[in-house]
Amino acid sequence: MEGLEARGTRQRVRSEESASWPDALDRTVVVLNEPQDLVNIALVVRAMKNMGLSRLRLVRPDEFDAWRITGIAHDTEDLVERIEIVDSLADALADASYVVGATARRRTSKQEWWSPQEAAETLTARPDRVAILFGREDRGLANEHLDLCHGLISIPTNPNHSSMNLGHAAIVLFYEWRKAALPTDVDARDFISRQQRDVPLATHADLESFFHTWQQAMEEIGLFRAVDPIPKMRCFRAMFQRAELDRREVGLIQAAAYEIINFARHEKRRARNS
Repeated sequence: MEGLEARGTRQRVRSEESASWPDALDRTVVVLNEPQDLVNIALVVRAMKNMGLSRLRLVRPDEFDAWRITGIAHDTEDLVERIEIVDSLADALADASYVVGATARRRTSKQEWWSPQEAAETLTARPDRVAILFGREDRGLANEHLDLCHGLISIPTNPNHSSMNLGHAAIVLFYEWRKAALPTDVDARDFISRQQRDVPLATHADLESFFHTWQQAMEEIGLFRAVDPIPKMRCFRAMFQRAELDRREVGLIQAAAYEIINFARHEKRRARNS
């Protein structure tokens, strides 16, 4: 039998070839079956907004107030306006080709069990509608609800305390969904953008000038009194070099070092004259 890891890897490759991001997220619908607490609905909405999902269906919610939800989950008006409220779970799942239920309860049936990462990597590859189903806060998904699912997701929690808050469980799953849906080129582009700087990195000459000033400042405040400054400066060098400072940052710290020197010398003059 083919392992989940191999199958997930192959389908992930297919997803990068045939499914564009964010389409993989837009094809996913989140279904809350009979949610009881409006705050929990808002937490799910916030988690969806954070991770780029936008389709939410509520089956017979105990309460619903769009204004209060957006008051808890700020800047989610667009998502809240799209929320669908339906009378039955069958209606909520009608257009889904694959339904995966989130549950902490293991059962003896032969349904597929997924970790959040395995489910996300495989199911975001599908070109059709996938539904992620959550149950009531007080008792989760009953057996008749689990029967409607093609597969089940279980978050590997502490077995002695496996029950999770609905909002917490949602953000774990949605994070994995987003991570799996992002194609490699988007990941790389995002990483590169974080590394790009408006100001170039400090040069060797910039750093050497800074280290000279910093050593003077540390000497003025007595850090090197009666000790060899070389080992301490070596630590400072390693610390600042590890930070990969740009020229503006080095200039700012060097300016602070000059202020330390001026203040220390001023205090020494004042002490001598007093």
